[in-house]
Amino acid sequence: MKRNLVIRGIALMFLLVASAGCTVSRAAEAEKMYVLGSALTKLSASVEATVRYENPPEGISDKELLDLSTKHDPGLMDPFAEYGLWVSRQDGHAVVLVCDKDGKIGLLEDAGCSSEMDKHLWKMDPPKPCDFTVKTKEVCPE
Repeated sequence: MKRNLVIRGIALMFLLVASAGCTVSRAAEAEKMYVLGSALTKLSASVEATVRYENPPEGISDKELLDLSTKHDPGLMDPFAEYGLWVSRQDGHAVVLVCDKDGKIGLLEDAGCSSEMDKHLWKMDPPKPCDFTVKTKEVCPE
């Protein structure tokens, strides 16, 4: 009987330590995503300015558009080194989508026409695929 109590006590301690580790891990991941979201609002504003005022060629790739948009400050791209970035042009505006490195799971999405972060896809359960969901007609002031 005493042995059963010891085993149960060890099992309970293991569960408590494991659950605490998960909580700390989720909090660290959330903080990382909020910091990344802040960096994304700066990047998407730069892409928005390029799309809106510099009239880049229609056939330009996402990477070329991002490079063109950050040539004045290449450091804007630094926070996204571990992620995939895509750009959508809609009605003279730009939306930037951040996904995991494999390009399968959407993490953040922001239209550069507004000052606030548009979508925290990483919070969604189940995880959202790496697809554009923001419509500039709905979020950009006229």
